[in-house]
Amino acid sequence: MRALTFILIVSVAGSQKLKYEPNFREGLTHVYKYEGVILTGLPQSGLSRAGVKINCGLSIVPEGHASYLLKITDFQILEYNGVWPSHPFISAHKLTQRLAPQVTQPVKFEYSNGQVGSIFAPAELPEDILNIHRGILNIFQITIKKLQNFYELQEAGIEGICLTSYIIQQSKKANRITVTKSKDLNNCQEKVMLFTGAAYASRCPAFEKTGRNIRASSTFTHVLKPTISGAILQEARVREVHQFTPFHELDGSAVIEAEQNLVLVAVKAAVISLPQVQFVKHGTLKYRYSQGVLPKPVQLTHPQNVKKAILETLTNLEIHHTESVHSDTPAKFLQLVHLLRSASTQTVSDVWEKNHSSQFRRWMLFALPAAGTVDALRFIKAKIQRYQVTKHEAAQILVLALHQVTANLDALSLVRELLGMVQVQQSSILRPLVFLGYGSMVYRYCAERLTCPDKILALLHGFLATSATRGNEEDLVLALKAIGNAGQPASIKHLVKFLPSSRSLTAKVPQKIQVDVIMAFRNILKKDPAKVQAITLQIFMNKQNHVELRTSACAVYLCSKPPLNALLVLANSLLTETSLQVASFAYSQFRSLARSSLPSLKPLAAVCKIALKYLGARFEHLGFRFSQVLHPDVFSYKLMAGAAAKVIVLHDAGMVIPSVTAAKFSGYMMGGFGDLLEVGLRMEGLQEAVTKSWKKAGRILDMKQMQRILSKFPDLKSVPEKMPLASAYLKLFNQEIAFVDIRRDSIHKALQMLNGVDDRQGTLRKIIHQLREPVELRPAAAFMALELRRSVPTCMGLSTELSLVSASVAKASLHVEANFSASTSTFSQLLGANIVLKTQINPSLAVYNKASMGISAPFIQSGLELTAKVHSSLPVDVLMKLNVKEGSLQIHSVPVQQENPIMTLKSQVFAVSRSHENLVTEKVTPFLPEIKEANIMKQKFKTSQETQSDTDIYSKIGLDGEEFSDRTQWLAPQPWIYKSCSSLSNFAFEVCLDAKVANVLYVRHSPLYRLLGTHVARVLIRPVPSESDIQSLILEVQVGPKASSKMVRLLEKEELPLKQTYGRTVLLKESHAQSRLNKQTGIEKPSSHGHSSQGSSSSWTYSLDRPHGTSLENSKEAWRSGNSTEHNPSLKSRSVSVLSRLTQLDLLGALSSPLLTVIAKATRSDGNLQGYQLTGSMDSARGRPTVQLRMVELADDSRWKLCVDASSPTAHRAMVIYRWGVNCQRYRMSYQASLGYLGNHPALKLQTKWASIPQELITGGKMIGSALAYLLGFSNSFRGNPPHQITQLIVLTSPRTVDTIVKLPRVTIYYRGFELPLPVNIPVVMPRVRGRQLGSVVHLPHFLLTMNQKECVAKRDRVVTFDGSELNYRIPNNCFYVLTKDCSSAPTFILLMRRITSQQAKKRIKLLISAPNTVIEAYPMQDRIKLLMDSVEATVSEQQTVLKDIITIQRNGTGITLQIPSINIEKLYFDGDQVKITLDHMMGKTCGICGLNNGEQKLIMPNQEEAKDQEHLYESWLCSGTSCKDDCRVRKEFVELGQVVEFDGEESRCYSVEPVQRCLAQCTPLETRSRSVNFHCVPSNRTVNIFSAARFRWKATHISHPMDSHTDCSCECIKA
Repeated sequence: MRALTFILIVSVAGSQKLKYEPNFREGLTHVYKYEGVILTGLPQSGLSRAGVKINCGLSIVPEGHASYLLKITDFQILEYNGVWPSHPFISAHKLTQRLAPQVTQPVKFEYSNGQVGSIFAPAELPEDILNIHRGILNIFQITIKKLQNFYELQEAGIEGICLTSYIIQQSKKANRITVTKSKDLNNCQEKVMLFTGAAYASRCPAFEKTGRNIRASSTFTHVLKPTISGAILQEARVREVHQFTPFHELDGSAVIEAEQNLVLVAVKAAVISLPQVQFVKHGTLKYRYSQGVLPKPVQLTHPQNVKKAILETLTNLEIHHTESVHSDTPAKFLQLVHLLRSASTQTVSDVWEKNHSSQFRRWMLFALPAAGTVDALRFIKAKIQRYQVTKHEAAQILVLALHQVTANLDALSLVRELLGMVQVQQSSILRPLVFLGYGSMVYRYCAERLTCPDKILALLHGFLATSATRGNEEDLVLALKAIGNAGQPASIKHLVKFLPSSRSLTAKVPQKIQVDVIMAFRNILKKDPAKVQAITLQIFMNKQNHVELRTSACAVYLCSKPPLNALLVLANSLLTETSLQVASFAYSQFRSLARSSLPSLKPLAAVCKIALKYLGARFEHLGFRFSQVLHPDVFSYKLMAGAAAKVIVLHDAGMVIPSVTAAKFSGYMMGGFGDLLEVGLRMEGLQEAVTKSWKKAGRILDMKQMQRILSKFPDLKSVPEKMPLASAYLKLFNQEIAFVDIRRDSIHKALQMLNGVDDRQGTLRKIIHQLREPVELRPAAAFMALELRRSVPTCMGLSTELSLVSASVAKASLHVEANFSASTSTFSQLLGANIVLKTQINPSLAVYNKASMGISAPFIQSGLELTAKVHSSLPVDVLMKLNVKEGSLQIHSVPVQQENPIMTLKSQVFAVSRSHENLVTEKVTPFLPEIKEANIMKQKFKTSQETQSDTDIYSKIGLDGEEFSDRTQWLAPQPWIYKSCSSLSNFAFEVCLDAKVANVLYVRHSPLYRLLGTHVARVLIRPVPSESDIQSLILEVQVGPKASSKMVRLLEKEELPLKQTYGRTVLLKESHAQSRLNKQTGIEKPSSHGHSSQGSSSSWTYSLDRPHGTSLENSKEAWRSGNSTEHNPSLKSRSVSVLSRLTQLDLLGALSSPLLTVIAKATRSDGNLQGYQLTGSMDSARGRPTVQLRMVELADDSRWKLCVDASSPTAHRAMVIYRWGVNCQRYRMSYQASLGYLGNHPALKLQTKWASIPQELITGGKMIGSALAYLLGFSNSFRGNPPHQITQLIVLTSPRTVDTIVKLPRVTIYYRGFELPLPVNIPVVMPRVRGRQLGSVVHLPHFLLTMNQKECVAKRDRVVTFDGSELNYRIPNNCFYVLTKDCSSAPTFILLMRRITSQQAKKRIKLLISAPNTVIEAYPMQDRIKLLMDSVEATVSEQQTVLKDIITIQRNGTGITLQIPSINIEKLYFDGDQVKITLDHMMGKTCGICGLNNGEQKLIMPNQEEAKDQEHLYESWLCSGTSCKDDCRVRKEFVELGQVVEFDGEESRCYSVEPVQRCLAQCTPLETRSRSVNFHCVPSNRTVNIFSAARFRWKATHISHPMDSHTDCSCECIKA
């Protein structure tokens, strides 16, 4: 019977299949033992680590179907802080006691087939504690697929839904299944992460292809036992690694390692007793953060009384903030910020109300914006509303708070309320700040959202529409900038209304507003680049748009990183581009981007290279006169960091001074990038306003005569007048912070105030009066510059945090007393007064930076912390005496009395452990262990027999890297210490640098390991002993003719040694002429002195005493005539050398009176002086500038002197000679720069020569030169070049490339094809230089002032326009043509030209000016030029004659010259054959045959449209005749085609939309020319009055048809 029963049992059991899906047995309790460890540090042993260990027991009790209770027992938490792995874990008793009651509460969860479902817990259980339960349940999350042993899936876990790989291994003998899974925590569909502080930065996916700064992964090993009810988890091991480095990951990373071990202890019958607890659903296995986790302090705080802690911190800040900032003040400021974040609104209000009048107030104003909470913003709003803060304070806190407060709906609502407040609306400072801040807050709020809610953007869009309706330009600019800060695609439809593509508002929108609209797209393109590309490309392609609008559109278009096909559309349009400004801008941007090394711009750089090949070299010649874009950048893949700059220079009308300049600086680091700083400056019309000083304001325009000429051009359009305007803006992190517009009236008022003119309010007098009163200021500022925090969960349920916090505190104590004459009341009198200033200033700065990595929970913190402190203080106490008009300055200061640190930098890394229950005794261990190893250079090598056997040696080395890492103990070397001082003994002090470095570079050579450790550096000033006590330090500066009167020590006669000849001695036979030369020049042949490396040397000297007044020019001529060198090569070589030497002696001529004297001296108690005297003089009497500097010591027994002589003997050569030592004769170096040609290419030759220089200079020069040549990639060729000489040739092989050749004494190095950032066009620049008579540096001021002068020349049938275009056209009639005119709305002059009837090769001119109303005519007679002034002949002589106070007339050879500077006519020359007019500051303001004077070589007609050809241009500027008695017998009129044509399917009559030349009444054509005319067509049955045909000029063109143009006519006038 027993056997039968056994057989039945076995058969039943065999019929039931085993299940492999993980489950728990019904009715049984599973007991496990759990251990979790997490450590932070470097992978290597022997360095400090910090970590946490959790030990506990687990009981999983069934509650119902697929529902279980998790109970934790014997909970214990331990801390680790010390050198790994020698130190033990230490139990945290207080923390265990606090957490145990919460951790041991039961938690209910759903579990089926290895999947953890919903989790339920008591309502009062904090999420931070429940996350520990999630970390344990995460081990049981196992996905089994029956038919696969290897598979991948996106699996849910505590970190989110991440990519997971499974490998299943089965052991049938042991009846076990081993499941191994690994998770890539960087590849997650839904990743649990909180990141704050980088809303304005952009992520760069291209960085991740090269290397990640952060990587995380985890591996699970499960051992399961299959049963009929499911697989039972027997054992589990989990290992998770998070690695981080700010540099490249291949160079090492800091790691956070977490390990979990779970072992099944027992399975026993379940005793079901349901706990009397109300369970609430708490989500799933996914980690959950507590509410407001990120505003929590970076460092744990647990004050019993927050209010008391805030007051104590404020007191501490004020006590240590008296004279200068304490080094610990920024850390205390951070503590205040953290306390304010945890304080309630009522607590903050109580602290403010009790201390708002004390010094605590300013610290509260500094800290509240940094707190970044909505409560802080609400508090600030209330104080502004109650007028408890000044406008200055309100602006200070709002500009920070609006960018630091957490962007949510509550904060946005508060800002909208701020905008509605009267205090903000009526303030010209607060209103723009709040509007711009609201836009920035919208940007942050919608950064992670696909679409931004309309209700949030409604405020900005409504403000834009209202401003446009009212025509308020200032509000319109503000609205556009705020929308640009917001950067949302929903704003596009509101912005395009102001662009030229929209016809509703474009006609009324100023061009500057349209540019601001384009700039507003820069943030929008981050979310919708395709739409922005379409808009900007359309604007760029429309050539009717303004140049600045098109260039701005081009810049924004390329910021969107268009693909190749889209970029080639833009490049193709440049092939037919007519505006050189636009072409230069786009082409230069292509070139700059093509050279970029940034990973984020690699695709765009490749596309730009293709575009450059497509365009070729057609725009290479465009230089600095045209708009340019520079984009230099640098990137290091080893550091995974880079920097970039972008400079935009826009030129308007070809002016040298740009109209718009903008610069942007960007940073790239840790996988992201951001625009750190951007500044822009617009100078539209400002140049003319300043240089001309509004000279036109004194005269009234009378245009009666001029209007008769203008009436003959019915389609004439004037150039819009530019109002002088200067505007600037500032952007931080691509968000506009502030902007300012300075208009003409503001500039005028400022100049009047400075000159004391029309100062009704006496503003300047009040300022001058206040200057007499003592001024004492204590400005201070404290702010949190940076707070980056990134938090992700670990498998243990504790979150890791990477954080970087930076705080700065600055202060300056300033006390100034000024004394000057009581009669001083104007600015000019103040410049001429003797002013005495007593100044005491003590600026100080302290910066605190903290970077941390490790576990961060509300109850514990554990990890690595790097703290870096910078402290700087420089107290100054001086007495200053100055007189600006006389050019004198004296500064008196006390000597250095004690050691004073100027700057201190200290950086340290610690392993830190903090517990919420024991904050007082936090554990802090230096990252580097104690020094155990002596200097490696002093250790001795020992063989293995002297130490131990080979077996013992190799037993220390494990079989794999992990064992090696665990067993090897790295021994830290001695720290590197550096001390250096530079002593200034004459002033009794020295400047010293002390540095100490101890890092882990001995473990691994990489940037991260170099950073970790201790770094200390100090720069300090300390006194040094002197022979006598120093009473005071004095610095005196005197410029101008009184400079010689301040000299303390007169300059003595100098002995100037001639060039020494190195090598063998050369014997010269002296002729009679040589003797004569020696006598005249004072050249003698003394005994050999000096030193030479190759033997004897011949030395020459030259005395400054020149007998009989002989000049060096005569000496050089005597040398040439007295030496025959044709048959003696050596003599020829020596003569050339001596002639060159004579040129240098000419440079070192007699000293002229000094124009500059600088004396730095120390007065001693014994009355002696010590210090230095520097004198400088400049002489240009001989047509070339010569600069001479002399520095001597003031001590009577010192003969040391420094001599510097510089000169430019010719326009293409400059020389500088340095001599120093005893009487300037010990050492000597000379530099010479020459312009010339190498082959057919322009070249610059730089030559350095020396006779004797210190060996340190030679050694340092070799080291620096070799390093630069290696880094820059120079090639070399070993050649025997002349000794003691370096020659460098820089050859301009193309406008954008140079070749460099450097000839060193023993080697020649060279580099070919170096690319220049800007093109240099010598054929364009040199004629301008020669035309402006830039013969030397003396002419440089005049050259700069006349750079905007352009000339137009008409000679015979040829006209060279202002812009360099050459026109060849034979004038066929006797009509006047407009050569050039002022094309503004109120023109000041018109210059007309025509041929003479009797002599058609000769010309006649007529100049009409409106201030005063005058007509000047000139035409050639037989032997002179006849000049008529208002039809009255004027006498012209060789002496200048001034007529009507503004017109200067003079005979100039066979012609006459007129000058009218008041209307910008710099020069008008006429001789009958040639007309040459030179205009000043009329760039872009002229029209006529001479062009627009804007650098664009276009043929522009009166209607501002481009002519088809030269004939069309001349006809458009013809002045029509009025009757057949006039010399001009043609006129321009609108005509009918004269035939019926079919247009749009119906018969039509067509009328010209442009005037056509026709003969006057009673005249017949003598000559006609056929040209194409544009027509507009109307139905033939429509009646059109031929006299109203002129109205068709504004109609669209329908057809083009050839017509005869009457160029000359014959008339038979009938008398009336």
